[in-house]
Amino acid sequence: MATEICRVLLVDDDEDDYIVTRDFLSEAEQVGFKLTWVDNYNAGLAEISQNRHDVYLFDFRLGKENGLELLQAALQMGCQKPIILLTGVGDHDIDQKVMAAGASDYLVKGTTLSATLLERSILHAIERKRSELRQNQLVAELAIANQELKDFAYIVSHDLKAPLRGIASLADWLVRDYGDQLDDEGQEMLQLMRGRVRRMGDLIDGVLQYSRVGRVRDEKTEVDLNQLLAEVIDIIAAPSGIKIVIETELPTVFVERTRIQQVFQNLISNAVKYMGHPEGTIRIGHTQEEDFWQFFVADTGIGIEKRHFDKVFQIFQTLVPRDKSESTGVGLAIVKKIVELYGGHLWLTSQVGQGSTFFFTLPCHLPDSHLAD
Repeated sequence: MATEICRVLLVDDDEDDYIVTRDFLSEAEQVGFKLTWVDNYNAGLAEISQNRHDVYLFDFRLGKENGLELLQAALQMGCQKPIILLTGVGDHDIDQKVMAAGASDYLVKGTTLSATLLERSILHAIERKRSELRQNQLVAELAIANQELKDFAYIVSHDLKAPLRGIASLADWLVRDYGDQLDDEGQEMLQLMRGRVRRMGDLIDGVLQYSRVGRVRDEKTEVDLNQLLAEVIDIIAAPSGIKIVIETELPTVFVERTRIQQVFQNLISNAVKYMGHPEGTIRIGHTQEEDFWQFFVADTGIGIEKRHFDKVFQIFQTLVPRDKSESTGVGLAIVKKIVELYGGHLWLTSQVGQGSTFFFTLPCHLPDSHLAD
């Protein structure tokens, strides 16, 4: 026996249809239905505003108004209950319109409608609406949590800079005012402290940059990558023994200039940092693979073991002990985040002692949606 009560509002200007609906619902086997009937648009809207029912049934014909108009008005009022449209004559165009407008179902009255079909439609509509509301709530909670996480990373990183600057200033004062009074061990410890402060500053800057990717958007513009690479190479100022070669005529892409500069700057800096010897070569080029540009940055450095291929793209992960490297472990994570934000892919090939090649792709034509946060 059905124990659960489902409250149904029927808005229909035909009393005979009310009687048929009442009789159908009285035959329900899975739940009990309590039916309320009103026979016009305004009375229906008034009932909906009370939010006392679990599901609404609207006849498509309601005098000078119709069920689609009532559906739209209900949704504008913030109705979050399932709405099923009923009609005397099946019409594909109306069916499409009411479903697109947000109806949960569209049923044709007459011989095709039965107690079983009506009950099944109502129960499925209620379950779908509950799932939709749960999903919307989860998406909203996720968006809030994501925003809080971004704000936290930005605020904490920003606030940490102030005391760090104070420590750096104190270290400079100690060197300037008391440096000649310190023995070798004291001098070494002071230099160690200044190095740690500098590394912490770099780490905070890296976290700030990482948190800005996707959160802060610059205007897209056409970027000549040949010109951009020349500027990046000039900024990096690699040691004289390291040769940087651009092997292909690079394309002009329509992107955020700052972001694509970060990608190349981090990859080339990484290649310089892990060259492992005074001399080496870094090659940069591209190919077109169908709708994507595929770029590469190859070096003749120390290489990476295959088991670390995924690890190098994780934030704060470095393959060299921190006391032996100035790496923060943020650069490649930023590259990955930017590339994926644009709908591209980042990967690498490498052999220990032979060097590494980092590949990434970008769509040849980037829609605005790829820059949406």
